[in-house]
Amino acid sequence: MTSEPKESPDLPLPASFLKLLVDREELLVSSRGPAGSGTVRMWFAVSPDGHLYLLTPSYSIKAQRWLEDPWVRLTVPDGGPSVEGTVTRLGAEDSEVHSDLLVSHFGMAGATTREALRWMVESGSHLLLLVSGKG
Repeated sequence: MTSEPKESPDLPLPASFLKLLVDREELLVSSRGPAGSGTVRMWFAVSPDGHLYLLTPSYSIKAQRWLEDPWVRLTVPDGGPSVEGTVTRLGAEDSEVHSDLLVSHFGMAGATTREALRWMVESGSHLLLLVSGKG
């Protein structure tokens, strides 16, 4: 198993898709792996540069799938459009770049402060992922 996805977070997600996420707290996120694929509702945060952050427990099936295959599909709930992208695993130091944004969106997941978010990522209990668009 690969320790982290290798895709580069260069391309932002389509602005038209991100616009549909304004005032939403959740979106549908799909992952795939050798044993199958799955879709779950997840909280998210949109970065100022057009990428999307996800935070998930590292023991989850989707997290394990993303460590093997960085492909992701994001779908607006209730029949909205989808886009495909790639995830990049971020480290604790990366969480500091947009820590206020991340804490405001992931507080209910336990990231109630910058320090808590950093500990969650640094300890390995959670994966902080950056979703980029596909070229």
